[in-house]
Formats: sequence, C-alpha cells, structure tokens
Amino acid sequence: MHPSTRYLSLVFALAAANAAPGLAQDGVIRKNHFSVDVGLLQGGLSYARRVGHGQFSIGGGVWGAWEPWSSFEGGVFEPLGAELFVRAHPSRAVQLELGPSLLRYRWADDCSECTGTFAGVRAAAMVGHGIFSLGPTVRLGRITGHPAGGETGMLWGIQARLLFSWGE
Repeated sequence: MHPSTRYLSLVFALAAANAAPGLAQDGVIRKNHFSVDVGLLQGGLSYARRVGHGQFSIGGGVWGAWEPWSSFEGGVFEPLGAELFVRAHPSRAVQLELGPSLLRYRWADDCSECTGTFAGVRAAAMVGHGIFSLGPTVRLGRITGHPAGGETGMLWGIQARLLFSWGE
C-alpha cells in the first residue's frame, strides 16, 4: 500500500466521523460498536456488542498489515486474518481487549507460494476521548510454515482507533 493511500483513508474516516456526530461515542458505553483501526502500514475493522449493562463487550474483526514490527527471525509479510476479543471498558476513556488471533502471512516478499500461519493471542489498550483513541497492540503466538519450522514471537504496533457506537 502506498503511504499516501494510508493517510488518505485516515482523512476520509475522520471526515465521516465529523459528518455523523449521532454515531460518535459521547462518553456513554453504548450497545453496538464499530471500529476502524489504523496504524503504521496496518489496519483493521471490527464489530463488538456490549454484554448486558456491564463494562464488557464481545466482538470480532479482520486485520491486515504490510511487514509489521515483529520479534520473529524470518519476515512476516502481509499478514491478514480474523480475531475475536473481549473488550473491557474500565472507564469511558479506556478500552482493553484480549482474544485469539489467526492470521495467514507470507514469509518471503517475492514468493506467492511462501505462506504460513500465525496463531496466538492479541491484546490492545486504547486511551482516548469521544470517537478517537490511541494505543499499543501486541500479538503473541506461534508462526508455522517458515522454512526453519515453527517459531514463537510477537507482532506489535501502535494504532489509532475511530469507534462509532449506537444503541442503548
């Protein structure tokens, strides 16, 4: 993805948020949440639904990146996959997430047949106000499919989140 495309998508997301203030989080933990996460060469979309009237939501989403920061010895190019999570809202400004992550990736940037799997757990902590929040995300797990065999390590990054919520 070209760097200008990534910034342009963030500008469009911010413009959409400004154009739809009724969907913006106003400090109340609402029933339904749709989020757009944008990081350095990474992005994701997710939906979550609050459980009862408490502080927890359950959700899932898709995530993808281009060569994210990692502790793996081999390259992890273009990971793309699905994630489930439990989101806790200890306050109106803080969101904590934890759940399984399953990604397919390429281990060589010039080989379309060089694919592998990442299976692990994802954690994120977001702090912000209104619809905008910012925070780190970490995926700890095992990759398979690399010529050296399986390896345990981490993928990490910083992401900005636009969280749209509606309902009770």
